[in-house]
Amino acid sequence: MNLEQYALVTQGAFLSRVQTLPSPESVKLPLYTMREMNEWLSPEPNAMTDDSQEVFVHRDRLKTLPIAKEGWVLISLTGQKAVAMQKEHVGKLIPSNFAIIEPTEQLLPDYLEWFINEHPDSKKQLRVATQGSTISALSIQMLRTLEINLPPMSVQVKIGKIHRLLHRKNRLLQEKLMLEHQYAKHIMMGYLKEELK
Repeated sequence: MNLEQYALVTQGAFLSRVQTLPSPESVKLPLYTMREMNEWLSPEPNAMTDDSQEVFVHRDRLKTLPIAKEGWVLISLTGQKAVAMQKEHVGKLIPSNFAIIEPTEQLLPDYLEWFINEHPDSKKQLRVATQGSTISALSIQMLRTLEINLPPMSVQVKIGKIHRLLHRKNRLLQEKLMLEHQYAKHIMMGYLKEELK
């Protein structure tokens, strides 16, 4: 089955067409960038930061803009990685270097994130789709025709939960290593101070 049978696949906004100067008629929106995607996918525990880029858009255009909603899945057209939008991402403007996937109720966002990022069939399709081009970018049409294995919802839920738990575990392990390193450094510095007395 193709992805377009289970989801609406569109492209983010072209900022050059929607961005405007600050004025009483404009609204400031946070922008979803590759940095946010990389931070979310990173196993580093303190990777998430609050300082995001912002753009001004005309108030009248708000209803037509792709503003992140929980349950959407974004795919970087150049990085070929997917992220299921969580509460932390809601309200950010999605630029054109991302494809937006709005799954139907038959497709779980966490499962889709796992499938695109981890499943060998998906990796192979994405690799083939970008071979031979000067810039290895995916097209929206290619994503619409991406063949997807769609198990029953109960299986999608299990895979999605395991995927989320593994991500959380990796972050916690990285945090533990970081704290152990800081603790060892603190002890070593204490030994030096004792020696210098």
